[in-house]
Amino acid sequence: MDWTTSITYGALGGLVVEVVVLYGRIATWQAARHRALSRNKARGELPGLDKYVDVPSDALAALTRLSLGAGAGWIFAPQLTGGLAAVAVGASAPALLRQLGSGRSLQAVIGGGGPGPSGPGGGDPAAVPDGVSGGAEVIES
Repeated sequence: MDWTTSITYGALGGLVVEVVVLYGRIATWQAARHRALSRNKARGELPGLDKYVDVPSDALAALTRLSLGAGAGWIFAPQLTGGLAAVAVGASAPALLRQLGSGRSLQAVIGGGGPGPSGPGGGDPAAVPDGVSGGAEVIES
């Protein structure tokens, strides 16, 4: 899959998530209106949509999620083989990019160049909780 298609589908995945979030807010607003109507409140006392949807902040969040989805589509383009995979990467972009940014590379762990004290059990032993080894661990996924 070429990178432009990956970016487009990744952004589409981010958009799908934002539409689902917006639907949840609208459904909550609808339920609140139905509760108010069942209590025989006047039309003027019904909750407004602006209580549940804040257009400026929600639009900025949607734009950010679209950008994250497009960015994840671009980053993972060489590994994506289909449109559905690219949409899934875009939809899960915040979690994927957070994981990618917080992970240590195997080379850094082996070479000792990773963050934290160097050497096995380095640093203050009192700072390590009971039952937790102070050495670097490699977790394979």
